[in-house]
Amino acid sequence: MIDIHSHILPKVDDGAEDIEMAIEMAKIYLENGIKTVVATPHYFERNIFTAKENTKKILEDLKIELDKEGIDIEILLGNEAYISMDLVKDIEEGYLSTLNGTRYLLVELPMLDIPLYVENVIYELLLKGYVPIIAHPERNAKIIDNPNILYNFIKKGALAQLNLPSLEGKYGEKIRETAEILLNHNMIHFLGTDAHGSIRKSPRVSKALEILKTLVSDDDFHSLTSNNPILLLNDENIRIKEPIKYNAKKSFLSRLLPSKKAEGI
Repeated sequence: MIDIHSHILPKVDDGAEDIEMAIEMAKIYLENGIKTVVATPHYFERNIFTAKENTKKILEDLKIELDKEGIDIEILLGNEAYISMDLVKDIEEGYLSTLNGTRYLLVELPMLDIPLYVENVIYELLLKGYVPIIAHPERNAKIIDNPNILYNFIKKGALAQLNLPSLEGKYGEKIRETAEILLNHNMIHFLGTDAHGSIRKSPRVSKALEILKTLVSDDDFHSLTSNNPILLLNDENIRIKEPIKYNAKKSFLSRLLPSKKAEGI
């Protein structure tokens, strides 16, 4: 698996507290079969600590320490950019890092709301040749209430990344349910650990990957864990399945009926 959402860089945001924690996170990544990670420190309003020039230097220092420890892991540079009207400007002026310098940008929404200008930002990014990837939409309160908000963003050209810990219920049952809904409706295109170094936000995701295997087809599992992120890192086009509009009433009725898996079909 390739992780496109990680806070492994030390001392830049609320992720790894120091170099020792970052090294420990790298070890855990390898234990969980993850050999490529995109470091995505939080970015908002040209914060100098998480802007490109600073994070680039911190990443180089981390790579030196990992080499000293004999830890063979590839860490690439990006940002998790808080949604704003200035994202294109910040990219073009060298403050904000896209994922591995590609056209793809990880974008964070507020947890409790959807700003009115989100569609305008999606449009502007696409117009300038950038592709927004909505980070952990399953955790957004408005999308939890109405998954079709994400459906509309995807129809307009955005993509979406799921936090693997959501599948284990680490953020709560409602978020876990929403994660499954989004997966079942072709609204997720990438995975991330969103690892911060804490127990709740750890790179230990082997259990979540096993859960994922029970929720999606083998082809979709491969796309989410390998194919799509490889295309992303190579700055290539990603063909996605048509998203399916969520029907809450139909979904409720389907839970009342025996599933095909339960019937042995």
